[in-house]
Amino acid sequence: MNALFRSYTPKVMQLLVIYIAEAHARDQWPVGKTISCVDQPTTLEQRLENVRQCKENFNFEMLMLVDNMENTFHNTYGSWPFRFYVMYQGKLVFKAEPDLETFCYNMKDLDTWITNFCPSSDPVA
Repeated sequence: MNALFRSYTPKVMQLLVIYIAEAHARDQWPVGKTISCVDQPTTLEQRLENVRQCKENFNFEMLMLVDNMENTFHNTYGSWPFRFYVMYQGKLVFKAEPDLETFCYNMKDLDTWITNFCPSSDPVA
C-alpha cells in the first residue's frame, strides 16, 4: 500500500483510507490474534485511537479519515470489509472488490487501472 501511495501522491491523485467499523473486532467476530486485535469502537475517540495505532503499528503512510459512528460512508458505499474506490470530479468511477475466495486484492490490477485512467502516471511495478 505504501508503494502505491508513494507512486501516485501527490502528482497524480490523492490516496487515502477511510476507517470504518472493525470487520473482525475481538469482541464481536474474532479471527486469530493478529487480525482481531481491537474491540469494536463505541465512540469516535476509540475509532481515532485505532487509526493512530494502525498507522503506528503498520507504518501506514496514507492519510486516514474516520467514518462517523453512524457509519455514513460505509452505509453509502458498502465498504465492508474493505474496498478501493476511485472518485473523480465527485463521482465514483471505480470500485475494486477482493477476490471472493481469498478475500485478497491484486494490487497490480489496481495499479494497472490507475495507470490506464491517468496515463501520465508511472506504474508501481
